[in-house]
Amino acid sequence: MSLSIFESTQSGFQWVADRVWKVEHAFERANASDAKASSARMRIFIILVGLGFAYVCLGAFAARGSLSGDNDRMTAITGEPNARAQLVDRNGRLLATDVNDYNMFVDPRDMTGQDRGLVRAALVQIFPDDRDQIDKIFSGHSRVMLNGHIDEGDRQRLLSYGLPGVTFEPHRVRDYPLGNTGAAYIGMTMRGGGGMSGAEKALQDQIVAQAVHDQPVQLAMDLRVQGALENEVRAAAIDQRALHAVGIVTNVRTGEILGMASWPDFDLNKPAAFTDDQRRNHAAVDRFEVGSIFKVISIGVGLETGATSMSATYDGRQPLVLGTRKIHDDEQSDQLMTLEDVFIRSSNIGTSRIALAVGADRMTHYYQELGLFRSADSELSEPAPPILPRRWSENSLASSAFGQSMAITPMSYAEAAGAVLNGGYLRPLTIRKYDGTSPLPGTRVMSATTTRTMLDLMRDNVLKGTGTRANVPGLRVGGKTGTAQKPVNGRYTQDRISSFAAVFPTDGPVDSDRYLVLVMFDSPQGSPSSSMVKTGAYVAAPVAGHVIERIAPFLGVKRVVDTFSNPNWDKAPVQADDVTGGDD
Repeated sequence: MSLSIFESTQSGFQWVADRVWKVEHAFERANASDAKASSARMRIFIILVGLGFAYVCLGAFAARGSLSGDNDRMTAITGEPNARAQLVDRNGRLLATDVNDYNMFVDPRDMTGQDRGLVRAALVQIFPDDRDQIDKIFSGHSRVMLNGHIDEGDRQRLLSYGLPGVTFEPHRVRDYPLGNTGAAYIGMTMRGGGGMSGAEKALQDQIVAQAVHDQPVQLAMDLRVQGALENEVRAAAIDQRALHAVGIVTNVRTGEILGMASWPDFDLNKPAAFTDDQRRNHAAVDRFEVGSIFKVISIGVGLETGATSMSATYDGRQPLVLGTRKIHDDEQSDQLMTLEDVFIRSSNIGTSRIALAVGADRMTHYYQELGLFRSADSELSEPAPPILPRRWSENSLASSAFGQSMAITPMSYAEAAGAVLNGGYLRPLTIRKYDGTSPLPGTRVMSATTTRTMLDLMRDNVLKGTGTRANVPGLRVGGKTGTAQKPVNGRYTQDRISSFAAVFPTDGPVDSDRYLVLVMFDSPQGSPSSSMVKTGAYVAAPVAGHVIERIAPFLGVKRVVDTFSNPNWDKAPVQADDVTGGDD
């Protein structure tokens, strides 16, 4: 039996005892006054029957409380209608659950004079940080809550001390057994029980509805993938002394978000101990000029519209002049470039020429179709809308093709890139586990042929371009590096947004399961592990490779003999990486 039920029942029994005592004295007064005994005894008999019935009712309530389960008992006491279903990952591993917590009350009126001093001393010993509050309670004459976060174990220990005047009332709280893991993805709840962020807010109605039937809500998250992603992103962010970092893993066929990391992170059980910046979902809210990883999208559009092809050539020997502006490459070419050269060398000149050939009308049409002119399509409420150019001039069009002039969230990039890599279907990013049979939502925006070509280009880039440090032998990894200068107050600074967009496996049917791994670091400072270089090739690409190596077994991606893989990919010599921004 819970303590509060025992206390309420005990007080009920005391009430009955008081009434019986009064009835006994009524008998005495009746006899003493020589009143009509029969009439007095009849009235007293009726009163005793009523009091006996009340006594039985109180006993029944106590028995029902002691026999019912914890959740039923809690609801009966507090009347809270805000029960929430458990959240579990795609494999049934627990992420969030309701538990009983307790408010602890102290009432000096229930203590003798001697007890007051002893109880006060004991509470100061147990709660040294609450000394002022304890002094205030004992200087008054009322029942006051001392602590609102006592768990069952602490409650039992406090009860064992036998402190008079100390009582407990249960209330429902949300518990996150894994603390920091998946914090931005899972989200928080408010004190009253409603969802406040992440999946807790996005799936509020479903979580409440399924609590009635004691059914858990299953997320798309794979806890093993989430853990590996967070571990690698966190380690690299700390090593690089980055301001923020993001990681996203999606199944591009289904749109499921299997993992989403936002660093710095926070403990879901102690959110008040962290800053707004630490609680922020940087994958959904932060907007970046993402740099050359955007070439996956712009070159994909070029192929889809016929503005470029694998047989096309581009002159990168001189900067591209647009009015008073010169667009140049980080590593100037001394010959004509093929489309493959443009991609694996990450040529801003070649990519700009492709965008100009597509034209502003067609290019912005595809940007719109790929969801880049709105916030990412997901159940989550956090995704922010993009920051777009005021006017689509030749300059802004060319800049957008290599990841400048518009700022988007990592989630928006993942959604758009997924359409390029899954056979051409724009699918919402979902935090719900796909049931495996329902028709997948989506709109065709590109052809399967474009997907096949882009997968091959991304694989080539990992084999012999800027992405070699992401290669994992046998897993057919493709990818694209990105290093964007970070704008502050309208001017580009020396800070970088260093990123890598990986896809694996690049072989097989275009409509098969395939996984995007996106990692981004805001303002890395360089470290010995990256040869003090801050670019995406050195900061982000190795992280993506480590993540892929760890998660591939969980996703059922098997290694195959890969004669093109470089077993010493992490020891490759320093090579130029693309840097966007700061054009002449």
